[in-house]
Amino acid sequence: MDCRESADRQVVDRLRQAVRGCPHAVMVATTCLGRVLDCEAARGLHATVQPCAVDRSATGPAVLLGPLATEADAEAVGAWLRAGMPDDGTLRTGLRAAPAPQYVSRPA
Repeated sequence: MDCRESADRQVVDRLRQAVRGCPHAVMVATTCLGRVLDCEAARGLHATVQPCAVDRSATGPAVLLGPLATEADAEAVGAWLRAGMPDDGTLRTGLRAAPAPQYVSRPA
């Protein structure tokens, strides 16, 4: 295992801890979501989170996160998740991922 894989594993472990602390949360790991996230230029992991009700139906829009390169990044996301995903600036701007180019609206 190289340094990058070790760092990624530590970040995933921190995210896993955060998800366990959130009621009704589910964590699914997958390979690159290139059609959804613009992640090629950045090192680190990416995530998509969405608030939901007890029955897991969506109650708000999905939020794209990343790159999450350090345990501190994962801790910040975890605290934000446990706080209910507030849209009050508590999640650093650099932790919100840019959408893939085909999902960005352009002026007509």
